[in-house]
Amino acid sequence: MRCGTFKESGLCRNDQIQLLEADLKGHIRKEEAGYSGKRQGEGSLWHHLVRVAHLAEKLGRSEGLDPAVCRLAGLFHDAGKFSDGTYHQGDRPEEERSVELLIEYAGRYGLNQQIVDDISRSFGQLYRDEAHPSALTRVLFDADNLDKLGSLGIANYFVKSGLKGNGISPDSLYRLTAELTYARHAPACMATPAGYELASRKAPETYQFILNLLKSLRDDGIFNFSVEAVTFDHLILDVVSPSECECRADLQRRLWKVKGVKCLEIHVEHFCPHCESRHEIRFCTPKLRARRPEGDVAV
Repeated sequence: MRCGTFKESGLCRNDQIQLLEADLKGHIRKEEAGYSGKRQGEGSLWHHLVRVAHLAEKLGRSEGLDPAVCRLAGLFHDAGKFSDGTYHQGDRPEEERSVELLIEYAGRYGLNQQIVDDISRSFGQLYRDEAHPSALTRVLFDADNLDKLGSLGIANYFVKSGLKGNGISPDSLYRLTAELTYARHAPACMATPAGYELASRKAPETYQFILNLLKSLRDDGIFNFSVEAVTFDHLILDVVSPSECECRADLQRRLWKVKGVKCLEIHVEHFCPHCESRHEIRFCTPKLRARRPEGDVAV
């Protein structure tokens, strides 16, 4: 974050924000390494936070918000994900730990209390899915979801799969159900006009890339996965699955919902009655909005 860019916020004093970001980066990398059990490296979480921060700045300007505050919100929104090398320990949402980290760093680097309060409130509203979120909450929601879309979004999906040791495998292909479903509904989920426009451009990139990938895998005789539009609980899901089990028997499918730590989860299971193999994925139900977002949504 360059101070010359954010003078309007009053945040940049004596390069404090640059020092804060460097400090936070080291903390995030250390906690992610503790969770993964791997040697400390760049990690995927920090890069996600930086991308969301950039998107939040862009959307924030469109909404008339202070871009520096939007950037800080983006940098801290998932900062508590791997708190103390754990993930959702005791079903505790990472937003709570993210607020604690924000308060800790605010004290260390002298951030304005009103800024801290506004960002903390936006984290709480994101988790609770409040009916009338603040403008900052709407910007943060859109920025976080836009990071999953487009060429960069799908590239990051496969990078994360590779880091988990999956690569392009049946497991990663089954999980494309979530990516396709999110892409299908992305514009309708956006909370800001600028987010809607970006999602409308980025989502088709995601969708077409995945369709092309699956076709290429089928044509090359590697994996015979295809997409089926399935309506479940009044929502269209783009379910990715193979044409048959590896044992050549037909697969059966089961769908259900479960209340998770942060969202209402959709579970999709494919199972084979013949060899009893099973594969289950789960993902958060897309939060569809009743209409295209307008500029005068309540703050």
